Amino acid sequence: MSAAGSTVRGSVLLGALGSVLLGTGAWAAGALPPGVPDGVWGRRGESVTWVCVAASYAGLVLLITAWWQLGSRLASGAGVERRQLWAALWCWALPLVPGPLVGSSDAYSYLAQGALAGRGLDVYALGPAALGGPLAANVPGMWHRSPAPYGPLSVAAARAVVAVTGEQQVVAAVLGLRLVALAGVGLMVWALGRLSDTSGPGAAGALWAGALNPLVLLHLVGGAHNDALMLGLVLLGLLAFRRGRWCLGTVVLTAAVLVKAPAVVALLCAAAVTVAGRDGPRQRWWQAARLAGVAAAALVAGVAVCGQGWGWLGTLRTPAAVHTLLSLSTDAGHLLGWLAEALGWGTAGGAMTAARLAGLLAGLAAAGHWVWRAPHAGAERAAGAGLLALVVAAPAAQPWYVLWAVVPLAAADWRRLARPGAKAAVVALTLVVMPSGQGPTWASGCAAAVGAGLALAVVATGLRVRPARAPVAVLPDAAAKVPR
Repeated sequence: MSAAGSTVRGSVLLGALGSVLLGTGAWAAGALPPGVPDGVWGRRGESVTWVCVAASYAGLVLLITAWWQLGSRLASGAGVERRQLWAALWCWALPLVPGPLVGSSDAYSYLAQGALAGRGLDVYALGPAALGGPLAANVPGMWHRSPAPYGPLSVAAARAVVAVTGEQQVVAAVLGLRLVALAGVGLMVWALGRLSDTSGPGAAGALWAGALNPLVLLHLVGGAHNDALMLGLVLLGLLAFRRGRWCLGTVVLTAAVLVKAPAVVALLCAAAVTVAGRDGPRQRWWQAARLAGVAAAALVAGVAVCGQGWGWLGTLRTPAAVHTLLSLSTDAGHLLGWLAEALGWGTAGGAMTAARLAGLLAGLAAAGHWVWRAPHAGAERAAGAGLLALVVAAPAAQPWYVLWAVVPLAAADWRRLARPGAKAAVVALTLVVMPSGQGPTWASGCAAAVGAGLALAVVATGLRVRPARAPVAVLPDAAAKVPR
């Protein structure tokens, strides 16, 4: 994936081709709604699906390669203009907009929760099963009876989309949610360019690491996750704090908490920096009190406007009901549970509960440590590091959760994200998810391997191509001296 032999224009076009393949393949291989008829994001034959899975994975590989090449150019000091990165963002994101969900079917749960709220039902007490109809039919079975684990602002956004499209128009509702996600990505990109250096490699690097990141394109744009809105508000709030507008920043970051609760780490880090900047203990205590008052008022007002009540505080543990391989504490719980039953020390359930609780406490402690260090490390760096610790130790984690840390860190120190190890982690997290959001089968796994192999062959062939040498002109006098 070296940048040698590539140009910025070539990388942009390569990524655009990858995005087109990914978006096109999603029409048969994405997270399709079961209730939609064939031909409109509907199910197709096995052979078509196999080809589309291969095309999607080929597109992912091309997109990742283009992103890697641009990062290598930036890290080496080669010139990449911001307008070129903006062109890349448009070319890489737009092909994913009209298609089905990619990488996850969570957006169907958002829509079902929005429809429940639109009917005046309590989304924090009832699951999508209480809704019925096509929206509930599209929600994965394991979430049918699960209450919403998201904040009231996320539910309000989904409710507004369903109010416009209606409960029967699943495709239109998904596209409406994607527009909300794109608005969040737009806020994120706008704030990234201002949090980082105003010009030069700082701003360009931040856009590469935070906005062009394959995880952003795959999960925030393609998957329409509400993390996009949360991250957009987080960066906007951090920018307000950076400019000294702490009251506005507190309100915006509180709104981010009302989308997803982990955003509170960013709020605490920004508040810690602001308080530490005051002269004398008395001024610091007064500033802390004002921050707490504004945050409390914004929280109460936000909950009142959204109209969903405070039940969301009791459902934050809902995602932990699913065991994910990306959770270190859950993996440790599986191992400890196996040992406990094999050695007769206890039950697997008890070991799992203990491991997950220990992981959660460790993550909270690490996040608290970074809040304490925020005045020295900076709000963006501390927020990114604290959220990363929270994700790594959480009882449940998904690949796109890493963006909670990556996006703030892109504004603070994008060069760390340009290191080979960090880029390799992004590649692994991008490829680990099938386009459908479900686990791989033998057929889909083979299709993915074929598609990835073909894309790698195309990339390797392109990198071996070198411009031909221009023919050397032979002077007439020299030619006359050549012996015949």
